[in-house]
Amino acid sequence: MNYFLDKFPPTVEKVVDKLLVDMTFADKTRLANMNETALVRFHHAYGIFLRNEFRLPGNDPLMKSCMSAASVKTITPEQASYVILKQLQKRLLRGNTLKVIK
Repeated sequence: MNYFLDKFPPTVEKVVDKLLVDMTFADKTRLANMNETALVRFHHAYGIFLRNEFRLPGNDPLMKSCMSAASVKTITPEQASYVILKQLQKRLLRGNTLKVIK
C-alpha cells in the first residue's frame, strides 16, 4: 500500500473508515448520541486532532472531498474537520443504532 495514502487519506469516506477502526465502542456510542451543540463543542478539541492527523490544510484531495461533501466552493481547514466529524457521526447513525444505556 502507498504510505502517503495510508497516512493521509484523500477522501472523507476513507478518513471516516480509518477513524472507525481506531474508535472504541464507547466512543462510537458517545459520538452517535451527541446533539448538534455537543458536537460543536467536541469539535473544538477533536477538530485540532483531525486537522493535524490528516494535514488540513495541505492534503488538497481531502480538502476537495470535504468541499464536495459540504456542497460548497470554498472551505477552511476548520470547516473541513467539522465536515469529517459530521460524516463520521452520520456513518455511525446509519449503521447499528448506538444508544447510551444507563
